[in-house]
Amino acid sequence: MANAMDAVSARDFAVEFMSAASICATHLSRLAEEIVIWSTDRFAFISLSDAYATGSSIMPQKRNPDAAELIRAKPGRIMGDMVALLTVLKGLPLAYGKDMQEDKEGVFNALDSLSLCLAAMTGMMEKLTPVPERMLAAAGKGFSTATDLADWLVRKADVPFRDAHHITGALVALAEKSGCDLADLTLADMQNVDARITDDVFSVLSVENSVASRTSFGGTAPENVRAAAQSWRAALKDV
Repeated sequence: MANAMDAVSARDFAVEFMSAASICATHLSRLAEEIVIWSTDRFAFISLSDAYATGSSIMPQKRNPDAAELIRAKPGRIMGDMVALLTVLKGLPLAYGKDMQEDKEGVFNALDSLSLCLAAMTGMMEKLTPVPERMLAAAGKGFSTATDLADWLVRKADVPFRDAHHITGALVALAEKSGCDLADLTLADMQNVDARITDDVFSVLSVENSVASRTSFGGTAPENVRAAAQSWRAALKDV
């Protein structure tokens, strides 16, 4: 360092590490929360390996996502270590004070906690099993392609979006009343709401087509997702 007093008094390297660790742990915690939710019977989007789940102490049929739950909790400890060190430093004059030896415990604890989280998450992600049929079924609920219908009306039928929004709402209401999805309405049903609708509309009402249509940068189209995965694999190959 260019200044001796800065060198003696600085603990920025420790605070910066714990800041990065806190951010990383927070993202791991959010992913862990997804895993906890997705592994429940209500969603069942994934199945966890027995290596990262444990049986319930009272319910024999239950498998608890313990690893994910513990990862979800760890950021509290790591962020606490960062705040503790910042609190030590905030009132110190320049140069060295014995207070600074309090940096060690927090840094080592944050490192140990984050290392454990990364190892557990890596193993859990490698061994979990996705259930795509459950995800597909969930993706189609709640009239998820209604926006695609409104966009189709604008793009293909030359309807102003304000009107397209209204027409789509009417069709959603009709589907709700009929107890079916938008794609299950007949062309005649749709044309009773607006005569400008043609049978081409069915090309945008499936979940698969909806996902595939988002081809802009960062979009959900399968080719975009594959390209992003390949890019990250290449970037992380030598890390």
